[in-house]
Amino acid sequence: MKYCYHCGRVTGGEPLFCQSCGRSFDVKFCPRLHPNPRYATVCSQCGTRELSTPQPKVSIWWKALAFLVRIVLGIALVYASLSVLVLFLSSPKGQSVVLIFGFVLLVFWAMWLMLPEWLRKLIHRLLRRKERHHER
Repeated sequence: MKYCYHCGRVTGGEPLFCQSCGRSFDVKFCPRLHPNPRYATVCSQCGTRELSTPQPKVSIWWKALAFLVRIVLGIALVYASLSVLVLFLSSPKGQSVVLIFGFVLLVFWAMWLMLPEWLRKLIHRLLRRKERHHER
């Protein structure tokens, strides 16, 4: 699966182009599907000037940030879940409070599972804003 940073859609498999907007993912392609670097203006194999438009390039820092946020929040949720489990099993008096905290923790787990989606949307919005700024 590949995520298009131009239109914000996910395309299944290992596609060369986004099914929604038609942009290529990492390289430019000529009509004969010869791969060329992002900065190419002419196909290196057949010489045509008709090259695809690649999706916006995403900084490695954004990708690293998404990875780190996901890992750190995941580790924190695991520790919080284990502490809720230990508190629930060890203190029969405060089980209702621990149960409420467990439901809140369940909501955080659901948000963590959706984290890549909202982080991708954030990156997509920032790239769109950057594109609009360059168009002006």
